[in-house]
Amino acid sequence: MRYLHRCLIFLAIGTCIAAAVRGQTSAARATRPAPKAGRTTQTAKPALKPEREPGVLVPPSLYREARYQPSYRRDPFLNPLASAKKEKADDEEVPRGPAPPGIAGMRVAEVKLKGVSVGEDSRTAVFEGTDKRVYFLRTGDRLYDGYVKSIGTDSVVLVRESLLRSGKTLTQEVTKHLRTP
Repeated sequence: MRYLHRCLIFLAIGTCIAAAVRGQTSAARATRPAPKAGRTTQTAKPALKPEREPGVLVPPSLYREARYQPSYRRDPFLNPLASAKKEKADDEEVPRGPAPPGIAGMRVAEVKLKGVSVGEDSRTAVFEGTDKRVYFLRTGDRLYDGYVKSIGTDSVVLVRESLLRSGKTLTQEVTKHLRTP
């Protein structure tokens, strides 16, 4: 019995709210301002366009001639950060693609110098890679973004190469020491 009573109350409240909303919207459309008392002549007002129903889309053919004329102002529809990024695009490094496995896929900054082996006529640098494996490199051996330039008794000079979008190639010498000075 209580359940039926509650359902009837909610139904009555919902009906009242719906009637009030319908009454407000129809009353708002039907009301017009009252004419002023001092006027005796009536002027003909131009007929207004009927308002479009909400949800009706305007075909894009009506807006073909709309153009933005900046007149030395910035376009509010363009992102200023995106345009600044395009200006710097010449100085960005070109992505190299997927890295091959082993030492050939490791960057100069990622490898650690662990030792130097000095022979009679050659020197070999011992590097630890990101995969915790040990690699033996000689002068001229390549890494992902550079190569071994020279091997000293306690340091190795690596050359890091970076290709820019503008076509320039930047080289940077990186020296890795066995002991920190």
